[in-house]
Amino acid sequence: MTIWVDGDSLPRDLRILLLRRQGKELSPGKKITLRFVSVRPLPDIPDELALQVESGPDAADDVILAAAVPGDLIVTRDIPLAERVVSKGLACINDRGGVFTKTAVSERLSLRDAAAELRLLGLAPVSPKGSSRTARDVKRFADALDRTLAGLRKN
Repeated sequence: MTIWVDGDSLPRDLRILLLRRQGKELSPGKKITLRFVSVRPLPDIPDELALQVESGPDAADDVILAAAVPGDLIVTRDIPLAERVVSKGLACINDRGGVFTKTAVSERLSLRDAAAELRLLGLAPVSPKGSSRTARDVKRFADALDRTLAGLRKN
């Protein structure tokens, strides 16, 4: 099984956590493979795990969607990508430990679009660049990753 990582959106500290899963056995005869897909180079990722794509709208997203198969896991904070992933019936989690389902991703997309519209109208502050992540957030991500992998192991 492959864990497809939206490398352009995933914070560096979580990449390291994911790298520890590379080659681990998910179930007998079934090992975890990581693929970090990104437009920009990811210097902290081994070349054999990185897939750099040409720059363009949704370029990395399209590669992930074309390559992922049922039983794979996609890790992204990109809500439109998550919507496309779950509509294909694939497992998807974000960097905060949230598991995207059809209902959850639809709600998140609606909230994101509404907030963008309010910002455009000057009725809401600009979204802050970057974010601070606590140890609790990292644990939440690790727990969601473990739960999702356990669910995929059963299938």
